[in-house]
Parts: sequence; C-alpha cells; structure tokens
Amino acid sequence: MESYTQEPRVGRRTLIEEAKVAVPTVDLADRLCGPGQLRRIGGERWTALCPLPGHDEKTPSFVVYPGDRGFWCYGCQRGGDVVDLAQAAWGIDRADEAAAEVLMTFGHPIPERPPAWFRRQERQKPVRDAIGQARHDLLKRRLFRAYFMPLLARIQDVDEREAEYRILWETTDYLARMLLRDLASTKPGNEGRAS
Repeated sequence: MESYTQEPRVGRRTLIEEAKVAVPTVDLADRLCGPGQLRRIGGERWTALCPLPGHDEKTPSFVVYPGDRGFWCYGCQRGGDVVDLAQAAWGIDRADEAAAEVLMTFGHPIPERPPAWFRRQERQKPVRDAIGQARHDLLKRRLFRAYFMPLLARIQDVDEREAEYRILWETTDYLARMLLRDLASTKPGNEGRAS
C-alpha cells in the first residue's frame, strides 16, 4: 500500500526548514560581518560587532551559538536562527522569502513545489476568480455612486442622462480594474499580482 506521506512536500514551512538545515547560522553571520570579523569565544561560540542595520557599536555584542542554536545580539536584543538573521539583516518581511534568499546566496537549489500544490491552485482558481470579480463589482458600484450619480442627477433630460449613464458605467469598469490592480501591487507580499 502506497503512503500519502511519501510525496515530497515543499511549502512555505518546508522551504524555511530546508534553509535552516542547509545553511548554518555561523556561515551567514560570517558573510554579514565580513571576512575574519567573527572571533571564537568560550568553546564554539562566535562573537562580532552586530551586522544588523540600525545597530552601530564599538564593543562586540553579537553572538552565534554552536550547533546551530542561532544568534543573539545583546546590544539590540534581537536573535533567532539563520532565517531570522537574514530577515533582520536584509530587511525581508516574509520568512519564506528570506529562506529562499539564504539558499540562493549559498548556492543551494530552491525546492520545487509538489504536483499537489499545482492541482490545488487549479482547483481554487474559480473561487479566487469569483472573489476577484465580486471585489471588482463592489468597487465599481461604490465608485459610480460616489462620483457619477451626483453628476447624473443634475441632468434634466432623461435621454441624455441615460446616455451619460452608459458611458460613465463603462468608464467606471475601467477605473475599478485599474484601482484593484494598483491595490494588489502595493499590498505587501503581492508584488506583481493582479486581482
């Protein structure tokens, strides 16, 4: 009997775990601190001036612990594992993006997504499309009511008002699509995605 757990699972969490296994914290710390800046102290611990942005110091307070137990800066009170260090040093908000950057920086391949992920995306596409269309329709109605209905109410001639209504309704469709696209591109984590 074939087990479902044999299929490789590479999701956001697995990508992070892969980076933690493939790249020791001390390797990234060494790269961030610069060649020869890490100094061994008390066995397997390493110390240096903190490489994190916004922390200028003259006395080393940045410590990397053995066995990949991570790092801690006693000066800026930040610590964690290799992914946390990458996020803090490179200003990356998402842990999975930081993990991918760590893997690429050290020449490791980014794990591919399993076929199940692509099947799930295909299954969920109609729902995502319906949600996107509902957002568009709602925004279109709100734009039309807020900006064009007051203008149309001033037109006395019924035929002229109906003609203007059709023109403005089509224009509002374009405006709603443009606004949703702009909103999607400025939302964190959605760079380049459109609704």
